[in-house]
Amino acid sequence: MAAAMGKAEPVAPRADAPLIAALEAANIHPLWDRYQKITPLAPRAGDAPFHWRWRDLEPFAERAAREVAIEDVERRALILAHPAFGGATQSTSNLLAAFTVLEPGDRAVPHRHTAAAIRFSTRARGALTIVNGRRCEMQEGDLVLTPPYCWHGHINESGHRTIWFDAANMPLICGMDANFFEPGRRDDAEFWKVSDAGSALYRYPGEATRAQLDAAAPGADGAKWLRYLHRESGGAVMPTLDCYALRLQKGDATRPRRTTWNAILLVVRGEGRSTIGERTIEWSREDVFTIPHWSFARHEARGGDADLLVVTDRSVYERLELAREELQ
Repeated sequence: MAAAMGKAEPVAPRADAPLIAALEAANIHPLWDRYQKITPLAPRAGDAPFHWRWRDLEPFAERAAREVAIEDVERRALILAHPAFGGATQSTSNLLAAFTVLEPGDRAVPHRHTAAAIRFSTRARGALTIVNGRRCEMQEGDLVLTPPYCWHGHINESGHRTIWFDAANMPLICGMDANFFEPGRRDDAEFWKVSDAGSALYRYPGEATRAQLDAAAPGADGAKWLRYLHRESGGAVMPTLDCYALRLQKGDATRPRRTTWNAILLVVRGEGRSTIGERTIEWSREDVFTIPHWSFARHEARGGDADLLVVTDRSVYERLELAREELQ
C-alpha cells in the first residue's frame, strides 16, 4: 500500500551507525560515510558575486574624511566586506578591497606587514605612496605595489581630497595564521625624505598601461588582457597577488570563463554588465565587484569601451599547481 500523503517513509538506521558514533566520540572520522563532502567533484564557492556601487560608497568617504582624524587612526580606509563571510573583513575568498581617503596634508603612518597589497589611483592625483624609501606618485590609473614586509606610508601633498583603491590578500595570510605586522612611528620625519629614484620597481604608470591596451590584440575570450609583470622576474607582480588590466570593446561580449582563483574588479573607465553565475551586475566607473572562484563570468561594455583593474590570487594557485580555467 502506498504511504499516506505527506508522510515520508522511515529511514532505516545504518548498520554501521554504532561504529560511526564510537569513532566520532574518539575524534576519529570514517571516510566511507563522508567522502563526497571532503573530496568534492569540483570547487563550490561559498560566496556569491557581490557589487559595491561608487555612488553608495562616496557619501561614506565624505563622512570618513570629515569625522575621522588621520592622527587618530592607522588608515582612513573603507573596506568592502562581503556578507557571505559572517562579518569577517574580506571581500572574497583570500582577498579584500578598500578605498583610502586622505585630506590635504594628511600622512598615513608608515608600517609594514606580511600581506601583499596594491594601490590604484582613482582620484589620487597629488597623493603619493612611499615604498621602501622610493617616492611613488599617484597619477590617474597608476598601479603602486606594496610587496610583503616593505615599509610604506602615504601622504596627500595636494590642496584637495584624494581617494584611491586598495586590494590585499590579508584574508589569505591571516587564514594561514602567517601574518606579521610592524607599526612605524608617526613622528618619523626621515621616512618622508625620499626621492623617486628607483620607483619604477613599484609604480606602473596608467598612461603606459592604456597605451599597451590600445595596441593589444583580444585574447581567447574576446577581451584585451594585460598582465602587470614584475620588473625583474617577468612573472606576477608579487608571489601571492596577481594583477591585470582588462579592456572590453564596445559591442563584443566575452566568452564565459571560470577559474580556480578569485578576482576583485574595479571599473576604471566606462560602463557595462557582467553575468557571473546566475547574477547579472550593471556597473559603472569606480564600482567594485567580485568573481568567486569557479564561477563562469561573461563581460560586456556598453556605450563605449571599458577598462577594468582585475586583482586576483592566481599566482598562489599557480605556485601550488592548482590553477585551472575553462572557456565556454
